[in-house]
Amino acid sequence: MRDEVLEIVARRVEEAEVFESETDRLEVEFRQGRFYSQETKLSRGWGVRVLNKGRLGFASSTDPDRLSEMTKAAIDASLYGREVQFHLPEPQEPVLVKTFENRVMLIPAARMVEWGRDLIDALAARVPDLKVDVRFNRTYQEIGLVSTAGIDFEFERAELEAQITGLLVDDGLFWISDYLNLSSGQNFPLTEVVERMERLARLAKQKAHLPSGDYPVVVMPTALTDLIYPLLVAANGKLLEKKTSPLIGQEGKQVLSEKITVIDSRVRDFGLETAPFDGEGVPARRNVLFERGVFNGFLFDTATASACGTESTGSAVRGYASLPQPGTSNIEVSPGDAELEAVIAEMATGLIVYDFIGGGQSNLLAGEVALNVACGFRVEQGRVVGRVKDASIAGNVYEMFQKVEAVGSSQRDLGSFFLPFIKFSNLKVATKG
Repeated sequence: MRDEVLEIVARRVEEAEVFESETDRLEVEFRQGRFYSQETKLSRGWGVRVLNKGRLGFASSTDPDRLSEMTKAAIDASLYGREVQFHLPEPQEPVLVKTFENRVMLIPAARMVEWGRDLIDALAARVPDLKVDVRFNRTYQEIGLVSTAGIDFEFERAELEAQITGLLVDDGLFWISDYLNLSSGQNFPLTEVVERMERLARLAKQKAHLPSGDYPVVVMPTALTDLIYPLLVAANGKLLEKKTSPLIGQEGKQVLSEKITVIDSRVRDFGLETAPFDGEGVPARRNVLFERGVFNGFLFDTATASACGTESTGSAVRGYASLPQPGTSNIEVSPGDAELEAVIAEMATGLIVYDFIGGGQSNLLAGEVALNVACGFRVEQGRVVGRVKDASIAGNVYEMFQKVEAVGSSQRDLGSFFLPFIKFSNLKVATKG
């Protein structure tokens, strides 16, 4: 249908593209240890972007019977749209990546229900007072893009995620979470998840106080996303265009510890943001944002790249109802050579964090964060001794990432993040009491 829409709109404007997205989502959810719901959601939409006499127009619709109205709306919008200096991308061969595994689509909802019940029963037998929520999401998506520049691309993606949250009510509330990206078609690793959840739940029942102060802190992959996020925002080319990024003028300079390499990779197989091309049809690629701590450069879509006098980095993100804009895909932090047991064994007094709660950005553009610890444990003389209540970590992420002492030897697959643990030599920790 996108071809028909393009044919209609192309007669009346200089350049046009049609983006089409169709999504079929299945969700199976358990709450407080009981089956709660099974829901299927279907959505389909089209977005039309036009360039007409140097001005931009856009419109979208979810109604296949009103696509002619959508094209008219996009053309009308271009009469008064903002002036632009770019052209739609010329076609280049998309890259080969793995985004679809048929075994994922063959898993019925009944199997997800079975997995959820087996997990809840196993945890109930080992940690009876742990209240468990489980949610499985399976998403099938078809993406298509055509343009007057000659682009005619499409691909399909299948995703399967499992999110597990355990709640302990013991001298306050304490959350334990786990996540699985099962998009490559593997079986649900029941034993592995149960053992991880049980170990943290048992540690949580042992209480430990940590006075406020500066301590070595191990941030696990599940918590590291909150510290990485301000760096990703700053590396967005839109902030360069607006001249608001703290990384302006830092290209080629040492910004983080040399132990840190951060990569934006749309080509990582079975990542939740993996695709053969970006939202404008530019071939997907692997962009190294920080290489051994050195800032390499910003992420751009076509429009932002044009405004900044450079080229797209294949970083356009979009839905059918939105214009393309620069954004991240799958984020990787390259592993180091540290093993968690050895790192903990060398700690005198410190903190290990598995989860933060809330956004916690006090001044995002400056890199300032204040994060409440949702799941954290005190380390004493090389041993994890118990849970720490009412703790928070505050500081500037650029300063924090200059204090990296060790990086874990393996990455945890978190869907669109692939992260190791990181040990910081000292961070500011605040606690109550």
